[in-house]
Amino acid sequence: MGQGTRKADDVALTLLDQIVSGELPVGSVLPTEAELAEQFGVNRGAVREANKLLEVHRLVRPVRRRGTEVLDPMQSLTPEVLKAMLVDRTGRVNVDMLGHFLELRAVLDVEMGRLAAERRTEKDIAALEACVDRLAEFVGCPEDFDEQLHELGLTMARATQNPMFVMLSHWNRQIYGYLGTLLGSVRRATDQQVLAYRSLVAAVRRQDVETLTEMVSAFHNWANQELLVVAKTWKPPH
Repeated sequence: MGQGTRKADDVALTLLDQIVSGELPVGSVLPTEAELAEQFGVNRGAVREANKLLEVHRLVRPVRRRGTEVLDPMQSLTPEVLKAMLVDRTGRVNVDMLGHFLELRAVLDVEMGRLAAERRTEKDIAALEACVDRLAEFVGCPEDFDEQLHELGLTMARATQNPMFVMLSHWNRQIYGYLGTLLGSVRRATDQQVLAYRSLVAAVRRQDVETLTEMVSAFHNWANQELLVVAKTWKPPH
């Protein structure tokens, strides 16, 4: 990655934060390329590239004879925009937004589990059981355990036979990358956790939707409360 590209990324990230925070309000027009180049101490090429990155995130659009118009960040589903909504430039968590995110994630997890139980194949069951077996190998190794949990979630998404859940699993994984130490605070790389996931997979095998729903809902009800408490004082690692 060249220096010009890094500068464009820095400009785009700063403008993204300003749009998400409302410092650059929806419907307003970005300063001109020349003004932004002077403000950030970069050349106009870097500003042009930064604007294109913002277009990819659906945060701006060029309007003929007007300039580059700021769009509503709620129209964007990119992980980078959600990350900016969850954590501001000082590293402080927006606890309200985190609560909304966790609420949505819980609903999706319950529905994903239900569909996986109803639609899973023997191949899916074998893949899920293999994931849990690998989890057992990483007891006491939090980073490896977390990585394998992501694989378990992705395997569960595939078992729904709905590719949208696979996409959402990858999306969640990116968000987890931004907030890993926070979201990981409720995960324990223990034998007890492995047993819980074995029970979850067993419910999928039996197509026991009621038990699976109860297990997933109970986990999120507990974990979400814990996370919202931790989030009030959490700071991202540097």
